[in-house]
Amino acid sequence: MKPWIIAHRGASFEAPENTRAAFDKALTYPIEGLELDVQMTSDGRPVLYHNRTLAQINGSRKRISDYTYKQLLACDWGGWFSPKYAGEKILTLHETLSLYSRNTRLLIEIKSRKQDRMSGRSLELTDNILKVLETTAFRNHRDNIFILSFDPDVLKYAFRKAPGLKYVLNLSHSRWEPTSPAAILRQPRPETDHLHALCVKEKFLSQDLVSYTRKLQKLLMTYACNVTKQVNKALSLNVDVMITDKPGWLAALLHKKGLG
Repeated sequence: MKPWIIAHRGASFEAPENTRAAFDKALTYPIEGLELDVQMTSDGRPVLYHNRTLAQINGSRKRISDYTYKQLLACDWGGWFSPKYAGEKILTLHETLSLYSRNTRLLIEIKSRKQDRMSGRSLELTDNILKVLETTAFRNHRDNIFILSFDPDVLKYAFRKAPGLKYVLNLSHSRWEPTSPAAILRQPRPETDHLHALCVKEKFLSQDLVSYTRKLQKLLMTYACNVTKQVNKALSLNVDVMITDKPGWLAALLHKKGLG
């Protein structure tokens, strides 16, 4: 069975990640959805951006949370990638849902770093995301929405407030974390009942993890499938979802393998 192809921050090898240009490019290919990252401005607006600081955008070491939405709107979000994309605007979550939620799946990652957890901003961001999703305009497209995070507390909090959404735990890259692939295999079922899927970096994929997710009847997602070796490993383990920075390339490769 063909796994879903999800474009990681859009077609991020072809256009500036987490922008309309990257998402529109990704959707020219036969894919099943878009992955995107959400952070919060100083005035509480959920906007799309991945990195810890704005160094990539304007050379600053400041964070999204140090700027108002109006200040961020004045920045160029595409010129760092190529002059072709100069003038690209930052997307709000509301705009992104308006543009894409009725037509494709959206995997919304809630960024929750240590500083945000300690200040309470992680849960505030989660509340603001859920408020956007609860508006009438998007209720009819809830089946297309998946909420991802590396922070299990964010997902549990969101599930208590909005149990009808699909929640995906991104597994930690550190073997010492309680959400590492090794640790998750030891978790009792109640710790995972609220989850729809697990998502793991390709290098940490294993048959044990596949068997675990199948036993719990969860989906298994992996990222980032950008080279043939990674794709072949994911296919050999029958993962459900492949997240890639190169959706056009991956779609062509799967088609060549008779899976498209």
